[in-house]
Amino acid sequence: MKKLPLLFEDHVPGSVAGSARSGLARGVFLILLIFLGTRVVTWTSAYYGAFALLRIEQGLDPPFEKHYKAWRELASQGKQPEAYDEARELLGNFAPLCRFDGVHYRSIIGGGYQYEKPAPGETRRAKLEQNIAFFPLYPALCSPLAEGLGAHAAMILVAHVCALAAGILLYLWVRRRVDEATAIFTIATLFCWPASVYYSFGYAESTTLLAFVIALWLMDRRAFLPAAVACGLATASRPTALPIAAVFALAYWLNEPSTRGRRLARLVPLGIVTGAGIIAYAVYLTARFGSPLVYLDNFRAGWVTEAQRSTWFEYLTFARVWDQFKYVGRLFEAFPAGLVNAANPLMWNMPLNLFILFLSLAGLSRVPRSFRPLLALGPLIFLHAYLASGGATFGVEPVARYTAVSVPAFIVLAAWCTREWRAGYRCALVTGFVLLQAAWAYRFGLQEWSG
Repeated sequence: MKKLPLLFEDHVPGSVAGSARSGLARGVFLILLIFLGTRVVTWTSAYYGAFALLRIEQGLDPPFEKHYKAWRELASQGKQPEAYDEARELLGNFAPLCRFDGVHYRSIIGGGYQYEKPAPGETRRAKLEQNIAFFPLYPALCSPLAEGLGAHAAMILVAHVCALAAGILLYLWVRRRVDEATAIFTIATLFCWPASVYYSFGYAESTTLLAFVIALWLMDRRAFLPAAVACGLATASRPTALPIAAVFALAYWLNEPSTRGRRLARLVPLGIVTGAGIIAYAVYLTARFGSPLVYLDNFRAGWVTEAQRSTWFEYLTFARVWDQFKYVGRLFEAFPAGLVNAANPLMWNMPLNLFILFLSLAGLSRVPRSFRPLLALGPLIFLHAYLASGGATFGVEPVARYTAVSVPAFIVLAAWCTREWRAGYRCALVTGFVLLQAAWAYRFGLQEWSG
C-alpha cells in the first residue's frame, strides 16, 4: 500500500515559514470576519429561539406582526403590554446567551461559591445543583467587569474576547507551522463547528479554548515551562481540561531531547504545574467546605439521577455512547416528518465526537512525529468525559461541547482539506457546520437542553 504524504512538514522551533512573513494584516482581518460572521449566526439563532419561546408561553398565534402592532398601540397610550415583563425576562440582559450553566456562573459572580451538604437520602435537584461544580477561572475573569457592566454582559464580553484571542493566536501558530491557507481554514472550521456556539454563551468554553491554544503552541515550540503554566490555567477553567496535562506529559516525554532520567525528574514538577488549577480549587474547597470531596458528593447527590446511571456492563461497553445514535434512527420515523430531528443537536453529538476521534487517529500517520502527541487531546477529552460521568446519559450528551476544543484535530482537517479536497467540497463542509450551528443555538435559546 502506498504511504500517504505528510500533510505538513516538521519545523525547527522558533523558525518562521516564508508565508508567515507577509499578509499578516489581511489574515487577521479574515479571521475577524469569520469570527463575526459565525457569531451573528449564533446570536441570531439563539435570540430567535428565545423569541419562539416567548410566543409559545404567551400563546401567540402567527403572524406575530399583528401582536406586535397591538403592543405598539398600547405603548403609545402609555399602557404596558401583558407580555412585556416576560419578554424582558426572556430576551433582555443577554438572557438567551446565558442559560443553563450560565445561571450557575452568574450565581458565582454575584454571591461566590455556595454549598450545603444534603441530608441523608435527599435528592431534590433544585437544592443539590450547587455551583461548586463550576471551576473558578471564568467567573474570576468576569467578576471585575460585572460591577460596571452587569454579570451577563461581563460573561458575554469575556467569552467573546477569549474566543477571538484564541482564534488569532491559533491563526498565527498554524501559519508559522504550516501555511496561510491551512491557517485560515483551521479558523473557519473552528468557528463554524456546530458546538462553537458555546464560545458566545456565558460558559467557560472560550477561556478553555484560549488556554489550550496557548499551551499547545508552546508545547509545539518545546517551551515546556510556560506551556505547563498555560495548562495549569486551563485546568482552572473546566474539569474536562484535565486531559491537557496528559498531552503535555506525552509531548514532553517524546520531544524533550534529554536523557530518560532527566526527563522524568523534570516531568514530575512540571506535571504538578499542569494540574495547578485543579489543585488550587481542591485546596479552596477544603478551606471553605472542609474537604475537596464535596465536589464529588455534590454530583452523586443530585446532578445525575439513578435512571441516567449505567450498570457496570453498560459502562464498560460504552452502551450510552451507542445509544446516542437513536436520534439518527428517528430521522426515518414517519418520514418525512422525522426530518425535524436533523435539527436536534443531540443527534449530531456522537457523530461529531467520532469525527474528532477519526481526525486525531488518522492524522497520526500524516503529521510530523513531534506533532503526534498533540493529537491525543481529542481522544483523551472524550475518554475523560466518559469515564468521569460514569457512563451516564447526562455526561455523554455534552461531550461534543468538550471535544470542540480539540485544536490539533482541526489543524489536521484544515491541512487535509486545503491539500486534497476540491473547493466545492470544502464549501459544503463548512456550510453544513454552520447550519448545524444555527440549529444548536436556536435550541439553546428555546431553553431546550443541547448538551
